[in-house]
Amino acid sequence: MALWRCDLRVSWRSQLISLGCYGGIMLLILLAPWPAGYWPIWMTLLLLVLFECIRSQRRITARTGEIILLEDNRLLWRGHEWQIKQPVWMISSGVLLSLRREKRKGGLAQAMRSSRQRLWLASDCMSQEEWRRLRQILLNGAPRSPAEPG
Repeated sequence: MALWRCDLRVSWRSQLISLGCYGGIMLLILLAPWPAGYWPIWMTLLLLVLFECIRSQRRITARTGEIILLEDNRLLWRGHEWQIKQPVWMISSGVLLSLRREKRKGGLAQAMRSSRQRLWLASDCMSQEEWRRLRQILLNGAPRSPAEPG
């Protein structure tokens, strides 16, 4: 039985925070007082940060689609069943779920994929009603993390 179901959208807040952080790092690299012969080093650093920024944006964009929370801390996401490992870390703007995929037979391709994921569900990637319902279920049904006030 599904306790909660949602069609996740792209989190614009997460994208803006990511762009701001990477943009700040790139600005620091560009404005740092580099000696004259160090241009290959700062250019390499700049390119690495740029590629990591693009990778981050793609990962944020990929976190869309249907997600279903089931009983016993199980989750259906991306065609796989995941077990929510505790503790669930929750703040007012999102929740971080540590997931572990159940082992299934599926050959080499299945074995090569990571069986662990950290999924950040931002409050702006779903409706307010869905967000309130998810928080209610996690606060009432899941053990609280040590960082959460009592």
